[in-house]
Amino acid sequence: MDPAYSENVVDYRSLGNMPGYEWKLLRYKCRELRLEGVYHRHCHLVSVAVVTQLIIVIEILMLIHVILLFSVVKDIDFLNVLPYLAVMLLTPSILMPSREPNVEQYEAIAILVSCLMALLLTAMDLILPICYHRPFTLVPGYDHVVIVLVYLMFPIAFVENGRAYFLGLAVSLFYFGYMVLIDKISTLDKVWELTAYGAYLFFLNVLCMFLSRFQEYNMRNGILSRYQVVYQNLVFQLAMKEEKALLDSIIPVTLARSLQDAIASHIEEDPSNLIPFTKTRHLFMEPHPEVSILEADMVDFTSLTTTMEVSELVAILHELFVSFDLAANHNRATRIKFLGDSYTCVTGIPSYFPTHANACVNQALDMIEISREVSKRRNKKIDLRIGVHSGEILAGIIGLTKWQFDIWSKDVDITNRLESSGLPGMVHISSRTLGLLDNHYVFEKGTDTAKLDPLLQRSNLSTYLIRSRLPNFEDADDMEDDNFSLNDYRFSFSFSEDYEDIQVKAQRDMILEVEHMPVNRVQACKIRRPMHRIAKEDINEEYRFNLESYYLFTTFRSWKMEWSFSKMRDLLMKYSLGMMVFAGATIIAMDLLVKSEAMDYTMLLSLFLIILLPLLLASYKKLWLRGRRLSPITQPTFFLSRWIIKASDLIEKSVFVRIPLAIMVLFLLYVMSSETVFSCDIARLELEIINSELHNLRPQMLCFMPWGVTYAVIIVLSLMLVIIGIPLIIKLGVGLAILGCHVITVHAYYGFAFERSQTTDIGVSSSLAHSWYLLAFFILVVVREGYLNYILKASYFMSMCFEKKHELTKVKTRTIKIIMANILPTHVAEVFKVRRRSDQLYYENFSQVAVMFATIENYEADKLGLRALHEMICYFDELLVNYQAWYKIEKIKVMGWTYLAACGLDVDHYTDFSVSVPVSTKRESDKLQKSG
Repeated sequence: MDPAYSENVVDYRSLGNMPGYEWKLLRYKCRELRLEGVYHRHCHLVSVAVVTQLIIVIEILMLIHVILLFSVVKDIDFLNVLPYLAVMLLTPSILMPSREPNVEQYEAIAILVSCLMALLLTAMDLILPICYHRPFTLVPGYDHVVIVLVYLMFPIAFVENGRAYFLGLAVSLFYFGYMVLIDKISTLDKVWELTAYGAYLFFLNVLCMFLSRFQEYNMRNGILSRYQVVYQNLVFQLAMKEEKALLDSIIPVTLARSLQDAIASHIEEDPSNLIPFTKTRHLFMEPHPEVSILEADMVDFTSLTTTMEVSELVAILHELFVSFDLAANHNRATRIKFLGDSYTCVTGIPSYFPTHANACVNQALDMIEISREVSKRRNKKIDLRIGVHSGEILAGIIGLTKWQFDIWSKDVDITNRLESSGLPGMVHISSRTLGLLDNHYVFEKGTDTAKLDPLLQRSNLSTYLIRSRLPNFEDADDMEDDNFSLNDYRFSFSFSEDYEDIQVKAQRDMILEVEHMPVNRVQACKIRRPMHRIAKEDINEEYRFNLESYYLFTTFRSWKMEWSFSKMRDLLMKYSLGMMVFAGATIIAMDLLVKSEAMDYTMLLSLFLIILLPLLLASYKKLWLRGRRLSPITQPTFFLSRWIIKASDLIEKSVFVRIPLAIMVLFLLYVMSSETVFSCDIARLELEIINSELHNLRPQMLCFMPWGVTYAVIIVLSLMLVIIGIPLIIKLGVGLAILGCHVITVHAYYGFAFERSQTTDIGVSSSLAHSWYLLAFFILVVVREGYLNYILKASYFMSMCFEKKHELTKVKTRTIKIIMANILPTHVAEVFKVRRRSDQLYYENFSQVAVMFATIENYEADKLGLRALHEMICYFDELLVNYQAWYKIEKIKVMGWTYLAACGLDVDHYTDFSVSVPVSTKRESDKLQKSG
């Protein structure tokens, strides 16, 4: 699996372009990823957090109500206040058992607590009129609040098999039965009024059932977003693991980190360019003042190449070099390179240790012993010449492409001379190395050839041959280092199977992650945890989002993030418009049932059609997608259909379309709800009220029924709960405007009519009862919208964290691709990345290959000389780019001061990411010259 793989489980556009309900698609995705248990656990935690809000809301409403009664009612009877005080006292004790989500019978407790609370609130609202004030026709004051609480805030709303709609419908039947009980159905008008009230309760239940689906959508969306974060984090860690294994296998840690940071920085500056360092030509080089160098070569390797099959020879070399790497790991030696039959390693890097000379000689003796064992097993004569010298080196990588870690210095050249002038089966060392060794080796004078070597003579070095260790030789204690493992120094890409386990690991981690997901601003469900059990990372996770946002309206501290959140697509907008149309139909039905004489049916129907049009536009794409998926191939052929689909997309994704559209629809619905009031003949209504009062009769409301209008306004205010894609401040502003308009209508222009309607409490004026009925519901809406806004922004914040991790992962995986392409030939790198075993032999046969060696003869092995070499190699690499289109020339490597390239490697089906840049061919350049 590609390390860049990211399972996009929350692709909003794909959800919008798929047939079916979005919440059902997310439900299917949760089941597919085996996250249903995590989702239900999250529901329990949310339920616990919402219980705290529920207690606060009920206590505030009851407190305000009690204060209102004591303020406006003269000589108030204590019995009138007792139900509200009882609710204030009993609510915390009833809800407390549902604040612990870890009990075994939590679902049963949640259902029982919800039923008790529904019974308590309903009894509070109805017990006084039924038991003590039968002569007074009091209307319920909290029917709308109780129904909304049952569906959205009671614990039963978050239980898998809670069936909150049973409790909601039961509460509605209680209220409807009460209205039937208190009203003497003597005329047909009463029947229509009760039917209108039933339509109002029915709408509230349908709306809340609809909101429960919205709630499920948001919660599943949050679960999948967090799963994506966890999943991507695992991929990120694995990509980092692969990169570290790759770099550390050939490059010391300090140099590897510098190279890694430089590549990542270049990608950030120029993401479209795959060639790093083309502008700066950065030289990655670091000095090591005291090391020991080993150079080994096979004796009479030319005769082996002529007497053996190539495949057999490669197999022998592979076996030797794998064994050499194992020995190097034991002796704390870092393999630098191998070319053909030569092998180079160094002790004392990446970290210096004082016994580096002993380690290097031990490595050499182990290599000689390994070659003898392979020679015996293969029945081939394999001997090694090895030179060891101690001194200083410059280690690093040069060039623009096909990097290889290498070493340069005068002491490296001396080591090469020691190797070439040594004897088979012996270690040829310099006097400087001998001075650093202990007395555990058998040695003799060096070769006569070394005495005549001009470089060794100029360096004033004598040489010695080491045959073996002394019989009583033991490894020094500081030679053993448990921190060094062969896995750190060889290409060990056995991570492919790890990707197969990422999904399982992510699912397992989600069991813990769900405990840290934000569910409330105060994090109520986590306060109960003992502080000593909260890890530091958990605290950061728990409060990270709170630190990034202001408490008021849960506004991001960064205006860019706030604006980005506001511009998010609203896939549920079509359903919100559907509920608005349903609200309009309910308002018209209620108006028709009360049979108002002044009703302008033409105007109501015209406004309804205007509201219906946005719904048709927004839902057209979803309806057209029934049985098909939206793609460039399946686009409708009729141009009008294509334009309507574009309009559907615009309503979903454009905040500049969505906000004005929602405000306009809410305004039209408010006009519909109050149209009978505004079109009423005030003079005629006043005359009717005066005549009724003179004859001690109940006034006949010729124009409108006051409570019917208030119920219609409640319907309009409730729609704020279903509009998700509008900023909270705007929704609250629109809600306050609607509330203010109706309060002014109740108390100012039509106060004489509303004042003569039924009230909710003894001693409270009817107009004040209407206002409190609206205000109590608006308080509930504000609390609910604030909570929903918090959850949505917390989910969005986590998705932004996922995006950041995703970008980091893309940079890291792209860095791996660049490094891989710049270490091995491109086609070999592609094969190597999917290898399972690092010691598995890999080779290819090419029948016609041209090889080029370019060597610099007059050089100085110092830092200035390496800078000149680096510049020259960079020019060679740039020149090589021009030969990619036609000749397929591959840079193989740089060996010391030699540049090696090959032509004829069959790599047509691969892309060389190390030199993949746009190239202007000669024909294209000629066209440009002509056009100029």
